[in-house]
Amino acid sequence: MLLRPPVRQLALLLSCQFGAARRLPGTGCASLRFVTAAAAIRAAVPVPAPVLSINPKLDATLPYRALAFYAISPIAQPDEAVESHRAFLTERGMVGRVYLCEDGINAQVSGAAEQCAEYRAYCHDQLGPGAAPEPILFKEDPCDELAFPRLRVKHRSLVPSGELLGGGASGRVASLQDRGRDVSPAEWEELLAKADGGGEEGGGGGAPIVLDVRNGYEWDVGRFDGAARPSPDTFAQSDEEAYGLPSDPEERAETPVMMYCTGGIRCEYFGARLRAAGFEKVYKLQGGVQHYGNAHAAAEEAPPRWKGSLFVFDRRNTVPLGGASSEVVGQCVHCGAPTEAFVNCGNIDCNKLHLVCEHCLPRTGGFCCEPCSTAPRRRPPVTSLADLAATQGAPPGQPDPNRLSSVKPHNVGRKEYDADEHGCAPAAGSEVGGS
Repeated sequence: MLLRPPVRQLALLLSCQFGAARRLPGTGCASLRFVTAAAAIRAAVPVPAPVLSINPKLDATLPYRALAFYAISPIAQPDEAVESHRAFLTERGMVGRVYLCEDGINAQVSGAAEQCAEYRAYCHDQLGPGAAPEPILFKEDPCDELAFPRLRVKHRSLVPSGELLGGGASGRVASLQDRGRDVSPAEWEELLAKADGGGEEGGGGGAPIVLDVRNGYEWDVGRFDGAARPSPDTFAQSDEEAYGLPSDPEERAETPVMMYCTGGIRCEYFGARLRAAGFEKVYKLQGGVQHYGNAHAAAEEAPPRWKGSLFVFDRRNTVPLGGASSEVVGQCVHCGAPTEAFVNCGNIDCNKLHLVCEHCLPRTGGFCCEPCSTAPRRRPPVTSLADLAATQGAPPGQPDPNRLSSVKPHNVGRKEYDADEHGCAPAAGSEVGGS
C-alpha cells in the first residue's frame, strides 16, 4: 500500500547569505550546520514527496515500527551526516543500522511509530538535490518490540562489496547514474509471465533472465518462481560471470535481465554493474520484495509468484510476505525437514547462518556440522527455538550471546580463548552448557 502525503512546507531557515546557520532537528543546541548553495537549490526546487509502503494486513496498533529505506543521492560530507543522523536517532532511543557515504544512505531502523515518522521527515529534508532526484520509498512494518539490538551509524559503503562498481570483465567503471529501469510490482508480474512462458520481452530479445541478487541463505527460505539460488553464496561475490550471464557483447545487449533483492539497494549497485558491462535491458523490482509484498496485501491477494517467507536483517529473521501465511520452503541442513528457523553456527570461526528444525536443534546445539561442535572457539549450545531471535542480536540492553565477549572469561584474549580450557557461560534459556 502506498501513502503519498501532501508536500509539506519544510522549515528551512535561510538568510540573504548562504552562510546562515541552521539547526538540525533533534541534534541539540550545539549541533549546527551551515546552509550551503545545495540547500538553497533544494528549497527552490523541492525534492519529490516521499512514498510510504505499508502492509495493511499487519496490526497497526503495535507500538513499534521496523523502517527500511535507501536513497541514491550525493552526500558531500558523509562524516558530518553520520554525526547528525546518530544524534537524531540517539535522542529518540532508536536502534538499527544506518550507512552513509558519498553515494547516499542505506538504513534499517526501529523505534516507536511517531519516532519513525519523525525520522522519515528528517531524511526527506536532508536529501540532496542530486542529478535526478527521486522520491524515497520507505518500507515500514509494525512490530511488538524493537527490531534491532543496538544503534550503529557508520560512514561506509551502502552495500557489502565496494568492488561492484569497478571495471569487472568489461573494464568499464559502473555509474550509479545508470542503474537500469525500476519496474512496479504489476510490471514485474508481466515480466515474470514472459520469463515463464519463454516469450520475447517487449522490444526484442529472448525471454528475461531472473536473478536473485541476495545471499544464498535468503533464497533458501523464500524466492520467486524461476529464480535460481545465487551461485555466489554472498552478494559481495556477485558478478555477471558468477550468474552465468552471456559474455558475447551482442547477446548482452539483447538479453533482458530482471533482478530483485529485499529492499532494492543491492539491485541498484548490481544493475549499474550490468549496464556498464553492456546489458541494455536491466529491470529492477522497485522497492524490492518488501514493497512487492505490501502491494499485493493492499490488493487483497497473495503474492502469486512468490514461495516461502522473506528473510529480513533484524531480530524477526523471517516475515510472511504480504502478511499471509505461505508454504514453508526452507529445509533443515541436517535432515531436510521444512523449517524457517535460522541459527548462526556456534563455532565462532565458522558462524555460518543456516536453517535448522526443532528436532535437530537440541541434538546439534546450533552447530552446522560435527567438526564445528568440537572447535575450540565455540559458543554454548543453543537447544531451544525460542532462543533463535538472538541470531540477529539480543533485545536492546541485554547481553548478546553471539558475541564472544558474552561467553569467554574477561581475562582471556579473543584469539587465546578455548571453550574446553576456559569454559563458557550457557546461552540464555539453554539447559546445556559448554564443555
